[in-house]
Amino acid sequence: MLENTEELKKSLQEITKSLKAARTTLESIQEKNTNLRTTDGISLLSLKHHALLSYIRSLVLISSRRILGDSLTERSDSIQPFSAIERDARGSHLGDVVDSTIENRLLLEKVEVLQSKMRYQIEKLLKVATEPAQDVDPAEDPLAFRPNPQALLQADVKAPEEKSYNSNQADSDDEGDKIYRPPRLVPMPYVEKSKNQRRRERPPVPSALAALSADPSQPFIESTSGLGGAPSLASGRAQYLQRVKDYEEENFTRMVLKKKDARQRARDEQDLALGGDLGSTNRRRGGAGGLEDEFGEVLRSISRTHTHGQGDGYEELRSKGKKSSVLERSRTSSRKRDVGGMDDGDAEPRRTKRSRFEMDRKVIKKKLNKR
Repeated sequence: MLENTEELKKSLQEITKSLKAARTTLESIQEKNTNLRTTDGISLLSLKHHALLSYIRSLVLISSRRILGDSLTERSDSIQPFSAIERDARGSHLGDVVDSTIENRLLLEKVEVLQSKMRYQIEKLLKVATEPAQDVDPAEDPLAFRPNPQALLQADVKAPEEKSYNSNQADSDDEGDKIYRPPRLVPMPYVEKSKNQRRRERPPVPSALAALSADPSQPFIESTSGLGGAPSLASGRAQYLQRVKDYEEENFTRMVLKKKDARQRARDEQDLALGGDLGSTNRRRGGAGGLEDEFGEVLRSISRTHTHGQGDGYEELRSKGKKSSVLERSRTSSRKRDVGGMDDGDAEPRRTKRSRFEMDRKVIKKKLNKR
């Protein structure tokens, strides 16, 4: 019993002490309430604290009223919107408490956004308030977020002082080792580099980084021609063609392209199959690329068969594969008859096959002779 009475006395003493502390804090709050300056409204942090306290109070009231079995639809007839300055206080029904809870919730979300924007100013003010007081120059005030015209006047006052300091320092240096020491901070003009110069100074991309986007399951890619395809697939154009190919194979469809784009795609795929590099800087604009770009000088040095237009080293092979016209075939046959018609000088010319025109002429001549 004695132990219980002693514990009860201690608990009562603690309750009285806490009540005294609460009474003193409430009195101080009441005194501050009369001294608050609310002509321009309350501060952002005060609004946040009041809204949070009201939000918690509303949640407690909703929970307690729901336990008692009150309905959420009961509310007073209030037509005034939330943005009204002279809006009356809400009623005591549970629906009014729910409405105030929603308003406080929206208010807290808006305050959080504003607080994030003003976080820098708030931190600076807290830092100034917590640190000990220092003699701060008005020109170097960290909280002066606007231009300070007084700094121009103070710069003129500090100029002779700096000159005297520099002269004294120079005299001391002359009296010492007499070694010239250049200033540490030297003004230098800013010369902006051109785009071509920046492009030339840009370091090349390592091959290991360029191959990171490739398929790691196929480290040694070989094309159908037996040439390595890793350099050619490192270009952006080759990667785009590979993505297009994968899309067409997965969806069983063909992408609709213009004639020019289709021809360009066919040329690029042919160059990739032959091991060409589509990302090369030596490609001609609108050219085929690939082997023709790599061995362009060699192919252009080969003689052309046609003089009226330019061709390449394969022009002779293309002309042999094409069928010649009737006139060219007649000329070649006549030249063959002239060359191969006489084997020796005294021998008779070889009889050639008569043409249809000669045979018709012979028949008509016979008919005329019979008449």
